[in-house]
Amino acid sequence: MSGDGKGQSPGNGEISPEDREAIRKRSEELGHKLDALKTQRAQAERPVNQGSQSADFGAAFKFAAELVVGVVVGGGLGWALDRQFGTAPWLMIVLVILGFAAGLLNVVRAAQEAQAKNEPLQRAAPSVKDDDE
Repeated sequence: MSGDGKGQSPGNGEISPEDREAIRKRSEELGHKLDALKTQRAQAERPVNQGSQSADFGAAFKFAAELVVGVVVGGGLGWALDRQFGTAPWLMIVLVILGFAAGLLNVVRAAQEAQAKNEPLQRAAPSVKDDDE
């Protein structure tokens, strides 16, 4: 480290006190920088992690509600039409099946939209170490 070469033979493994002090100062500076970065990262990640659970519950409730509403609306409309035309229970059965299909289609579309919105976050996340390694 020292460029003057006084009293040191190459390869004897000794470090001058000046070089030792310079290394200590650099390592302290690096430690402070790392601590600051860790603090910034923790503060940046904290709000995201706290809000994600309520957002996940909201999305799950939305998916379930869309499916149930499709079935209920189809059943209600089928029941009303069966009473009107006297075709009980055939229109209700057909419209419940169509309502289920429509609700399922809405759930798939909403899930694809949520996945597309979260894909950049998933790609930016660090990979998880495999248990086999």
